[in-house]
Amino acid sequence: MNKDEKKENIITAAGTIFGKHGFKETKMENIASEAGMSKSSLYYYFLSKEELFEAVVEREAEYLKNEIILATKDIADPYKRMKHYVIARMKAFRKSINLYTAVKTNYLDHLPFIDKVRAKYDKEEMRMVENILKDGVRANRFKLVNTELATIAIVTAIKGLEYTIVIRESPFEMEQQVEQLLMFLFYGIVKRH
Repeated sequence: MNKDEKKENIITAAGTIFGKHGFKETKMENIASEAGMSKSSLYYYFLSKEELFEAVVEREAEYLKNEIILATKDIADPYKRMKHYVIARMKAFRKSINLYTAVKTNYLDHLPFIDKVRAKYDKEEMRMVENILKDGVRANRFKLVNTELATIAIVTAIKGLEYTIVIRESPFEMEQQVEQLLMFLFYGIVKRH
């Protein structure tokens, strides 16, 4: 195994251990054991637990982004693309528990890279949602006066469903929840006369 492969192996092992035990409870010895190497060898590749957690979070963020792109790239209809976006995002978040923890919890605020990760993640999410909305306006599928405000509302609503869908087992199918959310957001709850 070359140096890059060993580093990837360590990141994979660390992701597993951090995901099981959380950042605080994880010990470098546990990661080294999971990676099949000594603790001193681990420090050759990563100088600290924080640096290794950052690598895990960055990998999971890249995975999340790629899953969303893959799920939405060939869908022309903006409404359907938004639905696929939200579903792919929730499914990828389920598999990216370390990223979810880094982005959503306060107990990691002391880590210097956390603010950078959160800002980058939020910016990318806003950009992706706003692009879908703008495509919908151009295609005359959505009637929006302010896509920026609509983007904020949709992203906020999506984040509100995260706990229900990502963390705890939801009593409803994910697709049903996403469909309901989008219907509320796109069609409202006011009965038209």
